Amino acid sequence: MKQIHRRLLHAGLQNYDHADFEVDSPFFSQALRAHRCPCCSIDLQVFEHELETEPLKPGFGYIRWLNLEICPACGWWNFRQNLASSPFERPEEVLRSTWWELTHALQSEIELGTATLPVEMIRKHLLRRWEDRKLISAQQAEDLVASLLQEHHGGQVIRTTANANSPDGGIDLYLAYGDDGMVRRAVQVKRRIATDTEPVDEVRNFVGAMVLTGSDRGIFVTTASRFSTIAQAVPGIAKEAKFKLELELVDGERLFEILRATSGTMTAQFPPRVEPNQEWRGPKGRKIVARDLFTGDIRDWA
Repeated sequence: MKQIHRRLLHAGLQNYDHADFEVDSPFFSQALRAHRCPCCSIDLQVFEHELETEPLKPGFGYIRWLNLEICPACGWWNFRQNLASSPFERPEEVLRSTWWELTHALQSEIELGTATLPVEMIRKHLLRRWEDRKLISAQQAEDLVASLLQEHHGGQVIRTTANANSPDGGIDLYLAYGDDGMVRRAVQVKRRIATDTEPVDEVRNFVGAMVLTGSDRGIFVTTASRFSTIAQAVPGIAKEAKFKLELELVDGERLFEILRATSGTMTAQFPPRVEPNQEWRGPKGRKIVARDLFTGDIRDWA
């Protein structure tokens, strides 16, 4: 029986006010009062950003602080804007209160490995839980790599087969360059479930496939965390061999770097007054930019 891996994914945001908070479902209200995630029932982490505003004037108030409580597991968050004011009768005092309009994340459940799951949703999820790359299907892994390499290197993706389970002769796809698309890089994608090290055998097989197809440039991508020491030596050997092959090895760690680097092109929704490169302060004074805070993995920030 096929095991289904369900995960929660940020699917939007919703505004509400204090009145809504009081009349909402008891579970939601109780979770927020206890500073716990209503989805995972674990403690939320708190982050804050102070806005640049003009000096306070007695009798006036300004939104000065942005506060975020976020779940490190599923990414659900609750956002509020804090107002600073100074009373006429005590101008030396600064009063802080929460603005009436609040915002919280909307979550939707996804099933990893589902054939109809869009690659952008997979990318968004893996930014938070990179280890879940072992749960996606072979086809999803190929689609993910095609999407990332196309953005990272440019060019056009050309697939060699209709799906990842069809015989491909050792080459999954090509990256085509130039006006005529004649300059190509052969690409092989290996999804690894049970191992963290990519052995040398498949890399050598890929070199052989490059020779047979007349490809002098190639990229071997594995979802394993690293290549074996022997595998890492293959590009140097291939470059000095008779056919002078140019081979790039991309392991799981490097693939995640590419995912993070290209995440700026993905659509992201932020609450009011939040900018992607805004700097926020978290536990123990650590700093993180808003894009990483709202879309990245923050589980080690506790």
